[in-house]
Amino acid sequence: MIFTNFREIDKLGRIVISKDIRRHLGIQAGDVLQINTEGDTIVIKKAEKKCIFCNSGDNLREFEGKTICAGCLERLRTLS
Repeated sequence: MIFTNFREIDKLGRIVISKDIRRHLGIQAGDVLQINTEGDTIVIKKAEKKCIFCNSGDNLREFEGKTICAGCLERLRTLS
């Protein structure tokens, strides 16, 4: 299914992503989106969670609002 919307950019540079598109992509309030350009095209996609230390996407845990992988968490435990 292809979703096409036309939206005007407001005075603060914001656009609204329609509810249909957000639902289709599983985007909810508070999610972080990654915005890139490819030539003259803007690409917006849901950001992948990664470890704040090593950038790994494997075995992730949440710690005080931050994402950390099991490996880095174990290394931090050995520091104390």
